[in-house]
Amino acid sequence: MAQKRTNNSTLMELARRMFVEEGMTAKAIAGTIEVTEQTIGKWRKGVGTNAISWDEQRSQYLSAPHNIKKNLAKELTRLVEGGEATLDMGAINSAIKAIQSMTDETSVETVYSVFKEFDSWMSEQDPEMAVAFLEWHKLYLLHKAQNQ
Repeated sequence: MAQKRTNNSTLMELARRMFVEEGMTAKAIAGTIEVTEQTIGKWRKGVGTNAISWDEQRSQYLSAPHNIKKNLAKELTRLVEGGEATLDMGAINSAIKAIQSMTDETSVETVYSVFKEFDSWMSEQDPEMAVAFLEWHKLYLLHKAQNQ
């Protein structure tokens, strides 16, 4: 007789990451972690209060700035290697400009990138001062993230 699992939360989280971040299908996930496709289907709809479906999470994940940059980098690599373009760069550029024109505030991601670059430069100029700035940068990033 097969042993019944009493706590599927670890498997569910693994399956969620496989679906959202790796783009795997429910069938592939079910075969990999040895649960039924029906179970994956239930989990995929979202579990608990304030549940967000995995499809919505995947959409949010794919539209995150770091993933967009990753896809653009793949496209550039393909073009440099002599491959054909698979993305409409004109449309992408127009969308980026439209988003930037609607945004009055600097994103947390941009602030983080600038602070990281600045901290690297400052550590070469004055290491002690760079350490002092780190604490202020951390506090500002936390403030910005909480108020966004």
